[in-house]
Amino acid sequence: MSAASFTLTPTDFARLQKVVGRRVGRKPGLSSTLFMLRAAVWVGVGLLVAAYVRVLDDYAELPHLRFMAYLVMIVFLLLVSLPHVSQALWRKYMFAPNGTFLSPQTVSITDSALTIQSATMRSELLWAGFMAREEDDVNHYLFTDEMQAVVLPRSATASFADEFERLTSHLKNKP
Repeated sequence: MSAASFTLTPTDFARLQKVVGRRVGRKPGLSSTLFMLRAAVWVGVGLLVAAYVRVLDDYAELPHLRFMAYLVMIVFLLLVSLPHVSQALWRKYMFAPNGTFLSPQTVSITDSALTIQSATMRSELLWAGFMAREEDDVNHYLFTDEMQAVVLPRSATASFADEFERLTSHLKNKP
């Protein structure tokens, strides 16, 4: 049995989100469906703005129409910025300082399972339970479903890298 200790950071979670986004983006047909949905929404917005400009031209003397135009622009700006602001807020409040993700953890591997332990939890995951493995320059991501993964820093697996590679090689590059 090989073991190592590590502590994850909020940056590791942001990296996980990017890896999950790339993974989901590789699903056949998903990106084109999302593009068409976004295009339909923005065509509708464009038609709404064009209709409003036409009404504004016909009734330019009404002062409340200008106020409505400014209000519509503010709403569109809020709609565009909302996903970015909400993601930043989620990330700020998502992790408890004493929660599992940010706590010191110890990982150990055997031929049958990966065990992760912290002060508040102990999880044993059979190798057969992992669907896929992704990696970046800092972490390994062992997926248990399409959007959930065990995050293991490369530095934590360095002492048993060959054994880790052998046990996870069947997972590498799976969709």
